[in-house]
Amino acid sequence: MSQEISLNTRIIELGRSIFDGIGSERPSALSRNFWISKIMQWSMANADFKTNLFRLVDVLPTLKSNRAIVSHLNEYLRTPARGINQGLGWAVSPSSSSLRGAVTALAVKRGIHEFASLFIAGENPSSALGALRRVRADGLCFTIDLLGEFCLSEGEAEEYLARYIEAIEVLCHRVPAWKESQPILAGHPGEQHPVCLSVKLTALYSQCGPLNFERSVAVLSERLSEIARAARRGNALIYVDAEDAANNPIIFETFMRVFGSPEFRDFPYPGIVVQAYFKNAEASIRSLLKLADTRGAPIALRLVKGAYWDYEQVVSQQNGTTFPLFTKKESSDASFEHLSRLLIDQHELCLPAIASHNIRSLSHACIYAESKGVTPAEFELQMLYGMAEPIARTFARRGYLVRLYVPLGDMFVGMGYFVRRLLENTSNESFLRHTFFDAKAISELLKEPQLHEETSPYVP
Repeated sequence: MSQEISLNTRIIELGRSIFDGIGSERPSALSRNFWISKIMQWSMANADFKTNLFRLVDVLPTLKSNRAIVSHLNEYLRTPARGINQGLGWAVSPSSSSLRGAVTALAVKRGIHEFASLFIAGENPSSALGALRRVRADGLCFTIDLLGEFCLSEGEAEEYLARYIEAIEVLCHRVPAWKESQPILAGHPGEQHPVCLSVKLTALYSQCGPLNFERSVAVLSERLSEIARAARRGNALIYVDAEDAANNPIIFETFMRVFGSPEFRDFPYPGIVVQAYFKNAEASIRSLLKLADTRGAPIALRLVKGAYWDYEQVVSQQNGTTFPLFTKKESSDASFEHLSRLLIDQHELCLPAIASHNIRSLSHACIYAESKGVTPAEFELQMLYGMAEPIARTFARRGYLVRLYVPLGDMFVGMGYFVRRLLENTSNESFLRHTFFDAKAISELLKEPQLHEETSPYVP
């Protein structure tokens, strides 16, 4: 017990030092400029303003004229904006036929694109090179995510596959030549090459789904193999993203089939994501660790909290199935810490990638690793681009390797991702909200989470 108390005390001490290191700096998503910061604060203070602002953001790419933009601006924001102050109400309610309306429409379009650029580094790899180079200059590494949800046709799926191959070729040709691409942390497996790519499997096959399990795994295995071959030619790293409960079994089986095959058994540190808010997350991790043991070469395991809670709840209610996730956020946080310890304990079989913006969760992993004699060259921390760079830089200054998850895509395709990030920044339980706006007591933010719900057992 005394050892656990001592460990927790050290976690809190590191967490406090991270808060001190952040100081008055704000994450870029919340303070690119004064007005963006104000909009975020208004959204958090007024639920109607937030809801209608995000409705406007969601529909904006489909609006083709200034008149349509002003009409929607009036419809969505005039009333809630007046509830904040009369000046804001006046600013968002111009006449659609006036000069002020035309100017306002242009300002809205430019503002939303500017806002979206906080989270999306560019439309394609070539346009994102400047942003990626700045990430490396900050002492951080990156993994690229090509935005795109479920595809509707095989043509779309093949186009998405081609985008992955192109991204690997462009980045592997350009990035290694930068002086910023020298290894940030010598000897770290994640720095074998500066290019890393995250792959969303469900966008690679239009008929992907649990009722088409075997065919889905077969097709996705072929297409993931194509990406892995391109990555091998460029010496790039790969992570396979986890998604929803229905498709995760397909994703895990595809990953194990490809990287457990003779062709890819020596592929360096193929990565996959596990979501800690699933009750069966530990079972998934143990299966993946068994794969690493069988293939005779380690894999990378990115541990995240999970981002589809509302979606999973709706699907469970519609289908009358058991809800697969923890219902309390604290249980997800406690699960995350438990699984972090499991990954660090098994660091010879995997590269633990601890992905969170929660300073308690990150500090816990760092201190636990230290207590087990696991060095910063044997694990890494990961965060989302545009969400928490001050936190990322503060951990990096303390000698940890931090990787940013960097999305690329056009405005229309990226809108769903953009809105999810806005919702995360402004939700009542957002760690970033409490850290950078509410000034909530640090001791409360660093409190050890407790597991209130049962987990699913591992069946070998």
